[in-house]
Amino acid sequence: MPPSTRSILSGPAARLAVAALTEALLPGVEFGMLVTDPVFWGMNVPRGDGHSVLLIPGLLGNDDYLRPLSDWLRRAGYSPIWSGLPMVSGFSEAAIGQVTERAEREHRSTGSRVSIIGHSMGGVLGRSAALRRPNSVRHVITMGSPMFYEARYRLSLSVALTAIYTRSDRIVRHPHALARDTHAENIEVRGSHIGLAHNGEVYRHLARALATAD
Repeated sequence: MPPSTRSILSGPAARLAVAALTEALLPGVEFGMLVTDPVFWGMNVPRGDGHSVLLIPGLLGNDDYLRPLSDWLRRAGYSPIWSGLPMVSGFSEAAIGQVTERAEREHRSTGSRVSIIGHSMGGVLGRSAALRRPNSVRHVITMGSPMFYEARYRLSLSVALTAIYTRSDRIVRHPHALARDTHAENIEVRGSHIGLAHNGEVYRHLARALATAD
C-alpha cells in the first residue's frame, strides 16, 4: 500500500469518519439490546407510584423518539407526559417557559409534584424549569445533558437531581454532563450519547431513582 494511502486511512479524517459511523450505528444496536432486556418489559424493577413523569427531548429532536421510554414508564407504573415541544431548537426562555408551564399544569391537575426526565438539551430545560418552579417538581433526571447552562444557580434541595452520563459520549464530552449541585447523584453508564434514551442500564437506574426520590 502506498504511503499516501496509509496516511489517508490512518489520519484525522479517517478517525473522524470512524467516530461518526460509530455514533450513528450504536443507538440502533443499543435499542435492539433494550427490547430483548427484561427491564424493558417492566420486569425486576420497583413498581412506580403512578406520579407524572415529564419527558423532554434533546436538541433538534421532538417527543417521538422518546416513545419507547414513555411506553416503558407506563409499564413500570408511572404516568408519562409529553413536553409538547415541536422541536428543541436550543436553550431559550421560550422553551424553558413551555416546559415550566407543562410541569405546573400537571402539578395543578394531579396535586402531586412531577418528575422530569430530559435527554441531552432536554435535561438542561428540565433543570431550568425546576429552578423556576421547585414546588411543582420533585425530581430532575438528566441523560447526557450539558450541565454548564445555569450551573451558577443551585437547585432547591427539595428537588432531587440525578445526572446519568457516559464517558463514551462524543457529543457532550466527559465531564460536562456531571451535575455540580451538592445534593446531586451522578451515575456513569456504558453507551452512546444518543443511545442513552434507549439503554437498558439507564432504565434500571431510572426505575431506582424514580422510586426513591420524593
